[in-house]
Amino acid sequence: MFRKTKIRLVSMYTLIFFCILSILGVSLYFYMYRTSFSSIDEKLSEKAQVFKHNDLDDIKEKNERESERRVSYLFWGNNSVLLKSYPENAFFQKDIVHLSPIHHQRMLRTQSIEGHSYRILTIKTNNRSLNNEHVKLIQLVYNIEPEVSMLNNLLIMIGFGSAGGLVLSFFVGLILANRALVPIQRSWEKQSQFVADASHELRTPLSVIQTHLELLFRHPANTIEQESETIFKSLSEVKRINKLVEELLTLARSDSNEKLINPAIFPIDELIQLIIEQFEPIASMKNITIEGKVDKGIFYMGDKERIHQLFVILLDNALKFTSSGGILIITCKKEINSLKITIEDSGIGISSEDLPHIFDRFFRSDKGRRRSEGGTGLGLSIAKWIVDAHHGNISVESKVEKGTKFIIKLPIKDGFK
Repeated sequence: MFRKTKIRLVSMYTLIFFCILSILGVSLYFYMYRTSFSSIDEKLSEKAQVFKHNDLDDIKEKNERESERRVSYLFWGNNSVLLKSYPENAFFQKDIVHLSPIHHQRMLRTQSIEGHSYRILTIKTNNRSLNNEHVKLIQLVYNIEPEVSMLNNLLIMIGFGSAGGLVLSFFVGLILANRALVPIQRSWEKQSQFVADASHELRTPLSVIQTHLELLFRHPANTIEQESETIFKSLSEVKRINKLVEELLTLARSDSNEKLINPAIFPIDELIQLIIEQFEPIASMKNITIEGKVDKGIFYMGDKERIHQLFVILLDNALKFTSSGGILIITCKKEINSLKITIEDSGIGISSEDLPHIFDRFFRSDKGRRRSEGGTGLGLSIAKWIVDAHHGNISVESKVEKGTKFIIKLPIKDGFK
């Protein structure tokens, strides 16, 4: 499955990077081309201005610096007859034929002659005089071989660079595709494991319900009272399925970033005290003592229903694994910018091997016992999600046969997602 996705990602990344490199290379080439020729054209225009304000005889006799000798001048008379060239013998006779303005109409052009490249600007003189002869046109011929050579070398470098860029783009695309697929593969594996675990959890109660219903058909003459135990067991499994489905929906909605937190200000100390009172009868039946050490007058901004659910999950979990005669201590105190809540029991504890996984979905440190007591393995996962949704932190300390302690820290001033 991921192989095709990986190929598509590598192809896409390679194409994108190659296009970017190619566009940069082509842009560099045209920038250098435009810059080079703009500079040449500017020089030719400056020299052309000189002919409009000076006598032609003076210009042709003017001594020029060596750096300016790349410009040659051709003076053309009527019928495209060459009157003079400056410097003398700047071109062979066969080259001059190609330069003749009779063959070209454009005033500014680039022309290649016998492997040499020139930039040519042609200007009209309105029959000005040169050595008592009328000059109709003047050509300023600029030798652009250094610029053309530079541009050709640049084009070759861009070509090799594009080829190398294609190979580089492939490896970069491969690296990016591998990195991009890591979280996807992890999510896929978690989702597959989640579906497998959910299917396993649903299969057991459904099998139990099916078995009990088949037993009812074996004794069609029996009354409801006679089959009450079978019906009760079926209803218990239905309740378990409902609880599991509800918890699965909660986690699925949290994964989809659906807003499930509705913050409001409420007295958290009163909420904790209420929950303690609700659990005291259950604790008394198991001969377990619940102690509450809660500071008074603590107000907290959060989702009251979700915080209530958090405490119910942790207290219910603590009572299940605390033996008769045990003790359960709940504390809540306000620190500088947070609330610190601890739920500590004297139960069977959690082994060091299982401790890092207790917040994983469907994880059970004692699978047989948890299933028999109606656990789904999702409670602590939901508890952690509630704390995370409130930008808090939950941790656990535990020793086998000595008890477990959950520590919750909830920020007071932070906002909500």
